[in-house]
Amino acid sequence: MTSIEVVAPPRDVLAWSRALIEAPLKAAFAALPDETREVVDHHWPDHSTAAFALLAAETVGDAATAIGVATALELAVWHEQLHSDLMTRAVSRGHQPSAWVEFGDDRAVSAADALLSLAFAQLTKPEVLILNAALLSVVDGYVQEVEMEERDDVDVAEHLGVAAAKHSALTACACELGALAAGATRSQADHLREFGDDVGLARKHVDDVLAIWGGAAITGRPLYDDLLHRRRTLPVVAAISFGTDVYATDAEPHELAHRVEQAGGRKWCEQQAELLLARALHHLRQVKPRARAADELFGLAREVTTARSARARTPAPAVPSQSTAESREDRIPS
Repeated sequence: MTSIEVVAPPRDVLAWSRALIEAPLKAAFAALPDETREVVDHHWPDHSTAAFALLAAETVGDAATAIGVATALELAVWHEQLHSDLMTRAVSRGHQPSAWVEFGDDRAVSAADALLSLAFAQLTKPEVLILNAALLSVVDGYVQEVEMEERDDVDVAEHLGVAAAKHSALTACACELGALAAGATRSQADHLREFGDDVGLARKHVDDVLAIWGGAAITGRPLYDDLLHRRRTLPVVAAISFGTDVYATDAEPHELAHRVEQAGGRKWCEQQAELLLARALHHLRQVKPRARAADELFGLAREVTTARSARARTPAPAVPSQSTAESREDRIPS
């Protein structure tokens, strides 16, 4: 008799993760005052952080064991996004006004604080300590960033350090806590934390590229937005390190974008994202993960990083969903 391998159909992991944490989120929000709930409901995260926690759990065990930590990490990301928009005075997130624009600073801060309290309430004491360490890393990144804005001698390494502190910590935390909740060994959890750390930094490289060249259709922000505000983001810092003083003149944003691209700033960021994703894949393979969960976890990592920058370069062709876009070379060996 010939055996037939039964292959499960691909799933939308963001929809799957959203379904798993929907009930805990509703239960948590039930305790919020109406004014706070209005701010919270204004903008929902994309649930990718929860998906990272749940898929990390599935690589070694059962995703159901990580629903609590996935919910907590989603709430923590929500908290961080509200604070980030307030601190940077970002007027939009996605395709709508930021919460502080819509409701004012005080209500945005109160909502962010409430979300953080709800996040900690989902966790055990050891898990709280891990999440707290990640949040302290984010705060430290903001402090370093403020200090760097007052200097002209900041190099690429310093910018990468700040980017890692601010933008990798919560993804790394999600992968670590998801794995531990599912019974991972310390070694497996460490590798999954490193996986999340690399993916978070790759995502930052891509976010900075899209903040210049993505445009409203992709980011909800104007084309060349970071250049319009003369921010020293990773493509700009790379271009400066290659010898192009991007902000030496009062050129128009589109001219500045051309200078950054000609100097190699955009290409460098895209290459760094690819390298970080390759390193993340190495860490994932060390876990000896379950094949389907590992394929989906790496597919999600690619979808939130390099696939997004590729769409900004070639927006016309249809792009496969993250659950089916993996190439044969990138699949995790069984």
